[in-house]
Amino acid sequence: MLLARYAENAFWLGRYMERIESLSRLLMVTESFAADQDSDDAWAPILNVFADTDDFMKRGKPLTALNVANFYLSDAENPNSISYASHMAKENARSLRHILSTESWRHVSVFHNSITTLQRRRFALSKLSEICMNIRESCFTFRGVMESTSYRDEVWRFNQLGAALERADQVTRLIDIKYFRFDRDDDDQAAPPDVAWWNTLLRSASGYHAFQRRYSFNADPADAATFLLCDPWLSFSVTNAANTALYQIQRLNEDFNAGAGQDIKRAGAALTERLKSPPARLSGRSLHRYLDQVQQEIIALAIAVTDRYFAPA
Repeated sequence: MLLARYAENAFWLGRYMERIESLSRLLMVTESFAADQDSDDAWAPILNVFADTDDFMKRGKPLTALNVANFYLSDAENPNSISYASHMAKENARSLRHILSTESWRHVSVFHNSITTLQRRRFALSKLSEICMNIRESCFTFRGVMESTSYRDEVWRFNQLGAALERADQVTRLIDIKYFRFDRDDDDQAAPPDVAWWNTLLRSASGYHAFQRRYSFNADPADAATFLLCDPWLSFSVTNAANTALYQIQRLNEDFNAGAGQDIKRAGAALTERLKSPPARLSGRSLHRYLDQVQQEIIALAIAVTDRYFAPA
């Protein structure tokens, strides 16, 4: 039987590696539309989506593109940064070193060393997309190494569960970076269509060509939101990630007698129902409100998983 602390290590190794990949994607999407402008309008949404505005302001630096990029890329004191997530991923992997495959441990260690170098060098904003793409590719490699070399035991299941929950949460934040401002608006007007932004978002989620196969060339942006949130066959969609998480919970129950418990079942059912019942049109304020609701359901499921498996009474 797997100790609870090792299950938690495996779970958070999956979450942190997925978070790194998602943060890299978010920075790439923001940079592609900011066009090197040190603009509040272009970079403030990232801080708002992660509720990091106050923490950023404590650094005493002006809100510029480069400062925000560094805050999420190389600031080891920021718990939402790639640097911090890399450190935590390695620490969780270290606790599992006697269980992880040699190849998986080696990749995490080498990857962490490469991220550490970002803290010691300055970079131009024009290099941000290249740096983030390299980080994403390393995360993809880790996913492939785990898939190819892991023994399919509880460690594997908890790792995949953590990664899936993190992916579901991060995709909602990636989409909401465009719509968080509707929290403050007094009207319910839908946001004007922004086809270029949605195309970039679809490409960042490796879903552009799949989207074109499902929809017409001039598809409505609301269709892109529905695709990223609700399509069960897109690997980066929220629905696919939620289904993956629930499948791993099912396998833990059936293969290892690790029963989910009523709280997990209720949270899983609520998330599934929410994803099956989106608003008629996913745009503007209705999209922002729906993303908030989905995030709350994902958080509730993650809390239920923690209470059941890692901190039992």
